[in-house]
Amino acid sequence: MRLHRNIGKNIGFAVVCIGLFITPIVQALSLGDIEVHSYLNDPLDAEIIVHSTDTAEILNARVQLASRVVHDKAGVDINQHVRRLKFKPVAKSNGKFSIQITTRRPVSEPVLEFIVEVTGSSSNLIRGYSIHLDPPNLN
Repeated sequence: MRLHRNIGKNIGFAVVCIGLFITPIVQALSLGDIEVHSYLNDPLDAEIIVHSTDTAEILNARVQLASRVVHDKAGVDINQHVRRLKFKPVAKSNGKFSIQITTRRPVSEPVLEFIVEVTGSSSNLIRGYSIHLDPPNLN
């Protein structure tokens, strides 16, 4: 009987130790909501909130529009406005991170749907977004 209790304690200890070693690998990145700071018929200015505990992970990550294959599998069309999206990871003044999304040219489509791919040293994320652009306020 005593042998079984010791085996159980040893297995429990091993699971805790393995968990401690795996945790740093799992914590990498997650993508949050998107905030839009521009209007219809303006160049796009938006940002995706990034949750990360590793500054180097997000700032060194490769952020891009996901491939046509990924978009096709999701049933998302890549139109001319989506092809022009530029992505840039940035550190904000409040210590948090975001991915800036911009275009040089005005966006005349009221809805943009696209999939972002973020590749870091220990993570690879793919997430879809839909942006609804409102016309400027005519007050």
